[in-house]
Amino acid sequence: MSKIRVAVIGVGGIGSTHLRAYAACSDQSEIVGLADIDILNAQKKAAEYGCQAFRNYEQMLEETCPQAVSICTPPNLHLPIIQNIAARNLSVLCEKPPARTVTETEDIVQAMADSKGILQFAFCHRFHKSVIQAREMITNGRLGKIVQVYNRFGFRFDRAGRSWFTDREVAGGGVLIDTLVHSVDIFRFILGEEISHVSASVSTSLQVQVEDSASILVTSTGGTAGSLNGSWVTPVSEAEFRIYGTEGEAIIDYAQSGGLRYRLANAPEWTQLPFDRPDRFVLQAEHFLNCVTDGQSSSVGGSEGIAVMKVIEAAYQSLQNAASIRL
Repeated sequence: MSKIRVAVIGVGGIGSTHLRAYAACSDQSEIVGLADIDILNAQKKAAEYGCQAFRNYEQMLEETCPQAVSICTPPNLHLPIIQNIAARNLSVLCEKPPARTVTETEDIVQAMADSKGILQFAFCHRFHKSVIQAREMITNGRLGKIVQVYNRFGFRFDRAGRSWFTDREVAGGGVLIDTLVHSVDIFRFILGEEISHVSASVSTSLQVQVEDSASILVTSTGGTAGSLNGSWVTPVSEAEFRIYGTEGEAIIDYAQSGGLRYRLANAPEWTQLPFDRPDRFVLQAEHFLNCVTDGQSSSVGGSEGIAVMKVIEAAYQSLQNAASIRL
């Protein structure tokens, strides 16, 4: 079977992660090119992965003829780049957030629907083993009815005030749109339900134009209450989900080496599930490559991106209206 020719546009931190993931899938893919406005960094990465480097992504597409492309640029560039790629009938793995707004996301989805390419949004946590284990436990009813979910993705992002992440025109917002998109997607994924109500609260301690800490209160269509929290300014990093059901509790803790930890009603102690798969970025790349090879839609396709962005947009609207938003 011939390998999928892949390219990466934007080779900063997350672009480098995509390159590493494709390299781990070398039986399925061949990295043929990468593009970045920082040509020196692009050349350094190209030397590492044995491919060509370009400053201009259109030139890269013309000269390397990839079949699939990872978009790892700031959000304001997602739509125009993907429209270009869609016209070439190439497949796309687009980093989060899908775009700056619901409308931009819908335009991305439409452009790809009009092409012959596969669209996948990079909600990588869906491929994290503990998240999959949580979804399985909830689906199987082992935790009973899920009544509450608590999440926190908090850390200190030292360069936040000196990067595009805090430029509203480029990023679309702050930590809410950048980090809590993952929280929203995980919440929807593990429950298998949509979000019906949203209310947000934010704070800013940095000298920036966007929020650097945010909390979203959500309610699922099945009645589960969720508290989703993120911060770029807290010194102690935390990355966890706590899931509370009528028959037990489960914890996804990214700081632990094992898998899901859970405790059922009347159980004397916690049970730790194994963690025996590659990292989520490799699994994400594998899924994308398999979809391209088979010509099948991704499980993290256009509708998933639109659904998450509707929640994010509603969260921002709730701040303006000082009221909960019903979806």
